Amino acid sequence: MGPLAVEDRLRLFGPPYAGFDGGVDRAFDGAAPAGFALVWWLLDGIEQQGEYDRLRERPAGVPLIVLLPPAQHIARTLPLLKEVRSLEPRTVLPSAYLGTPDRLREVLAAPPRALAETVTRYLRRRGVIRSDGIAREIQRIFELAPEVASITRLARRMYTSRRTLGRHFAAARVPVPSHWLQFARLLHVGIRLQNDSSAIFRIATRAGYPDGFTLSNQMKRMIGYRPSEVRERLGWEWIVEAWLRREVAAGALALPP
Repeated sequence: MGPLAVEDRLRLFGPPYAGFDGGVDRAFDGAAPAGFALVWWLLDGIEQQGEYDRLRERPAGVPLIVLLPPAQHIARTLPLLKEVRSLEPRTVLPSAYLGTPDRLREVLAAPPRALAETVTRYLRRRGVIRSDGIAREIQRIFELAPEVASITRLARRMYTSRRTLGRHFAAARVPVPSHWLQFARLLHVGIRLQNDSSAIFRIATRAGYPDGFTLSNQMKRMIGYRPSEVRERLGWEWIVEAWLRREVAAGALALPP
């Protein structure tokens, strides 16, 4: 994968992650396949204002990786560099990563350092979570998901009852707690699939599923993808969006426009 041309400073990076993909418009019209990211090579803060404005409107579920020029050219980026954080990029990297697709793969597959907090913050930006109270409970579910498999045990670990927890979620107009727990478990597994080459059935049993078949059926039902497909499509944001779409289709959730 050679260096990007000036006219190609905004590109798609996706399966099979061997190089950059053309057709950036697909990421903005909802046609980008799951597992794609936008890679933005920031070179000139004035010339690329339009790209920055466009990236602010990128669809949910498409992570952004920002690449910076060599240190001697960083001054040219300053008009926009201070605004990069508002784009909520997955990461900001030196331009040396342009020629190393394997390193970009690692970045895209890597789980957040604080997964539960990061996913909860993402859901707040999406407008799914609208109150601090429900945010704390959802974050706790993502924290406990690797350790608990039943809603009864979850409620006990959260020092509440199933009924009380259910009332909170109903009042917040979000899916029921059991759906959050099932999805949180799958999200942890999905990230593991992308970072661990072990057989799917081994990953399934380590995560508390009786076998790989059960995991596969649960994953297909909740997000529309099998474990092998999740392994091939890196990143976690698209997994969240796939689940949200299923909940919306089932009438359990209404997303803001």
